Amino acid sequence: MTLNHCQSFFSFCAAARYRHNRRASYILLFKKKGAFVSTSVQISDINLTYPTESGTVAVLNNASLTIPPGDTLAITGPSGSGKTSLLLLLSGLQRPTSGEILVGNQRLGEMDANALADWRSEHLGIIFQSFHLLPGLTALGNVSLPLEIAGQSDAREQALSMLEAVGLTHRLQHYPGQLSGGEQQRVAIARALVHQPSLLLGDEPTGNLDHATGEKVLSLLFDLHKESKSTLVLVTHDERVAERCQHRVRMDGGRLYEA
Repeated sequence: MTLNHCQSFFSFCAAARYRHNRRASYILLFKKKGAFVSTSVQISDINLTYPTESGTVAVLNNASLTIPPGDTLAITGPSGSGKTSLLLLLSGLQRPTSGEILVGNQRLGEMDANALADWRSEHLGIIFQSFHLLPGLTALGNVSLPLEIAGQSDAREQALSMLEAVGLTHRLQHYPGQLSGGEQQRVAIARALVHQPSLLLGDEPTGNLDHATGEKVLSLLFDLHKESKSTLVLVTHDERVAERCQHRVRMDGGRLYEA
């Protein structure tokens, strides 16, 4: 996803004993708000085209897909096949040329920009390949920001609990430039999950991490997903990521195929 799209969105595991405490902290955070929510996703006959000087370019061609609530889905395929464009459509950051997108009971095409922004702030979490943390905010500030924007009075408390869940209580006041790549992605995961979204999207969440760090981040992400019960959709080139998902589809030439 581009930086502009990321800006639009905002308007390792430790030792076994600590991992148990972290998991308990995350469960407590969700129980306090009566969460554990998920949502279904259905896209029907989606087409996406762009006009260019040399003619119209088709990015997505009659793409259709149904994702049950709480499912984990990997979207694979070569670069330029339309994977990230599909995520942008699912997030409401881009509109299709034609077709319908239904997330839960919300028809995204019927919502204006303000309604979509409100929907994203309440129901959607996104994890980016390049983290896209705000460099002028600490780890705690980055995670609490979505809640503060939503006007939640306990934003700091929730952010602290979420950072404990991802094993970063010792990095609360560190800025992104002071964190390793793996730590930055853990902050990004905490930010994506702190408002307890029903739909979680990931765009190459391990793409900028080395193999070992990527494995730790993946384990953390899927562990937390089990507790959150959110619907998880991941775009990836990484076979390790795809194998962890319950289902996968492949995009090629703007079309979706069962993998």
